[in-house]
Amino acid sequence: MTPLEPAAGDQPETFETLSAQLAELVGRLESGSLGLSESIAAYERGVGIVRRLQEELARAEERVSVLVAIDDDGRPVLQPRDAGAQTAHSPQPGGTGASSRGPRSRAPRGKSLPGMDEDGAES
Repeated sequence: MTPLEPAAGDQPETFETLSAQLAELVGRLESGSLGLSESIAAYERGVGIVRRLQEELARAEERVSVLVAIDDDGRPVLQPRDAGAQTAHSPQPGGTGASSRGPRSRAPRGKSLPGMDEDGAES
């Protein structure tokens, strides 16, 4: 992993180091052994660590490539992740996951899915 920006020391902190620090903070908070001011300070430190971890994950995700095919020589053909097509499970930009093309067409009301017939359903 690439090092993250240094917090206060000379050495940059790795993703793994920050993740371990966060786990330790959570454990201390959950134990109830900290006073109020210590709990607040630990919480604030934890929020800062989470932000740094999320930034590192976002940078890593930008570097990920998608395997598109294997060429005739057996080498992988890659394309950057953001240039790849959105998968059916990926949310679309805009946050709702809804298509910008408009509403989907629905199946005719007269047909039902197997096992979903209303005739045999009891309330």
